[in-house]
Amino acid sequence: MFKNFRQDMHITDAKLEAAHAQRAAEKAHGKLERTDERLNHLAMITEALWKLLQAKTGWTDEMLLDEIRKLDTADGVEDGRRTPRAVKCHACQRNLPAPGRICIYCGAQPPLTTPFSVLW
Repeated sequence: MFKNFRQDMHITDAKLEAAHAQRAAEKAHGKLERTDERLNHLAMITEALWKLLQAKTGWTDEMLLDEIRKLDTADGVEDGRRTPRAVKCHACQRNLPAPGRICIYCGAQPPLTTPFSVLW
């Protein structure tokens, strides 16, 4: 009888864990869908801005692709990603894994050298 009770408790615990995992998966799926929607919206905005720039400046797709290639290879690897390089903290001079982050050693805020500094 005691053995059956322990087994029932294990089954109940497993069911609760499964239900929790199901809720967590559903929540993660919802976040993923919202992220996908935001990414699609940003892609549409980016394309619209590019069309406006082309119309106002005469810039070409080839010029844009050349700039993308320059950014892509700035880290030494042409892989379709912009991988930030390690930098020194401007306050304590310790090595940081990437620019644009609060220093993990002294807590100094990074200098914003470009509008995109905070992203990297």
